[in-house]
Amino acid sequence: MIIKKNIFTKLNAVIFIFLIPILLLYGLSNQVSVQVVEGLLQKEKSNQLEFFRKQLDATALSLAMNAITLTRDTTVLGMERVMLTGIEQQLNQIESNVQEKLTLQSSANSWYNDITLYFPSVQRTLSTSFRQVPYDERKLDKSVRSPGWSYRPDPDRPDTSSFVYYAGGPINENGKLDQSLVIVEMAFYESNVTSLLDQLKTGSKGDPFMVDRQNHLSYNRSSDKQTTSAVVDALFQKTLEEKGDFVTEIGKKTYLVNYVYSQALGYYVVDYTPLEQILSPITKIRNLFYGFIILLLAVGIMASFLLYKHVQAPLHALTGVLKRFQNGDFSVRLHRWFHSEFDFVVVRFNDMAGQIQHLIENVYEEKNRSRMATLKQLQAQINPHFLYNCLNFIISSANLGRNESVIAMAYNLSDYYRYITRLDDPNTCLRDELKLVKNYLEIHMLRLQRIQYEINVPEEMMGIRMPRLLIQPIVENAIVHGLEPKMGGGTLVISGEIIGEYIRITIEDSGVGISSDRQQQLMEQLNQPMDETVGYGLWNIHQRLKYWYGETSGLEITSSSTQSGLCVTIYWKEGYDHDSITAGGR
Repeated sequence: MIIKKNIFTKLNAVIFIFLIPILLLYGLSNQVSVQVVEGLLQKEKSNQLEFFRKQLDATALSLAMNAITLTRDTTVLGMERVMLTGIEQQLNQIESNVQEKLTLQSSANSWYNDITLYFPSVQRTLSTSFRQVPYDERKLDKSVRSPGWSYRPDPDRPDTSSFVYYAGGPINENGKLDQSLVIVEMAFYESNVTSLLDQLKTGSKGDPFMVDRQNHLSYNRSSDKQTTSAVVDALFQKTLEEKGDFVTEIGKKTYLVNYVYSQALGYYVVDYTPLEQILSPITKIRNLFYGFIILLLAVGIMASFLLYKHVQAPLHALTGVLKRFQNGDFSVRLHRWFHSEFDFVVVRFNDMAGQIQHLIENVYEEKNRSRMATLKQLQAQINPHFLYNCLNFIISSANLGRNESVIAMAYNLSDYYRYITRLDDPNTCLRDELKLVKNYLEIHMLRLQRIQYEINVPEEMMGIRMPRLLIQPIVENAIVHGLEPKMGGGTLVISGEIIGEYIRITIEDSGVGISSDRQQQLMEQLNQPMDETVGYGLWNIHQRLKYWYGETSGLEITSSSTQSGLCVTIYWKEGYDHDSITAGGR
């Protein structure tokens, strides 16, 4: 399908050509903006978690060092010796000093913590906890064997669940604690971690938490536990390093997950952030931009429609009537109003078309009258020429006493004039034209007695319409200028055929003929104004053919291919409508 490159098509193409690079450029810009924001968010979250880890590790390490320090404190070690002696007064005094030292040590840290001293030798405890801590050797033995910080849940009071660290020893060869002087238990409550996580969450769109390899979770106070559990599942499906990040999809939402590992506690500090919330300003701007593009496209389509309605449609209508006008339909008018500036063009076009039609009709009418007058004049000029020959023949025959020839000539001359005086109808059919030629040849056969003729025209050609007196003048020239000057007899052959689109009638004689130079000269003179050097009859027929059938018709003069004389061919285009001449169509 060929698309016409009109104004309407070009305008639409320009609109789409401008929109495509804008959309591509904005899409690239939006993608870069999202990548930059995600990169900054990852970096910010990573820095926050790293700071949180350092703060957590520093506090845990400080508490652990305090516990180790207490195992070497002389006052604490002296209390163990006093307990062994059993002196109550000294024991009360030193216990009071140790208790005060533990309280000061516990309150020196910003985290809520408890310090408990275990004395294996006497199986007694001393603690800063408001609750009485019993000595449980099995529990203590199991706890000391796990180095580092460990989580201790409290089923009765979950708010007092804590992380504990044990310092002390040594342990004997059997793995017992009976040789240890003192065991220090340093414990800080999980609420401290919860408070840190709350601080990390403040002013952030994330939801931080802590988790270890045993899937123990420490939440912030407003944590979404269901989503957090899904994040933990996605976290442990990956190969984890000291720190990192990844993007996961949970519940048709995309989350950015950042994590960092705390060596002190053995926990991963994790924070996950919904990207939709972070990218919501960019998404909002993107939606506004696409809305603006849609609005711009709608405005462009509306402008294109208005252009089509008020410009393209009028131009299309004008083009249609102009094509019909160009094809010769001068009666065409544009009966349509566009309610725009084109209405002025419509009025002026209709006025112009009316004036042109009037002028063309007048010019063609005058031209047709001139042509018909010329045709009738040319046809009338043939008549005297033929009449003179016939009268001369009658006179000669009468002088010779050839009454039958005179009667035959008079009879044929009567038929001839009855035929040519019908000037109201300049047309005839080939059958009637050949009948006239036969009468003419019969007259000459009576006069010369040495001329023979043949007419070889197919029956299907006999009904062809043609102008009157096209063949007879050529036959006359063939007899007068070809056969009569020749000694002895002669033959004249009339044949007809249809070759392609052309009708051809050939008059061929066996007369004296003419040279090829003279033939060329005659052909050139047929298209020039008539003079005495060219036969009047041939020039007349040639010009009539041009008038009736156009420039592709006329006479052709050649040497006879089968006889020694001359061959004259009449040709015109089959189906040529002479009525188009009178209507101005040629």
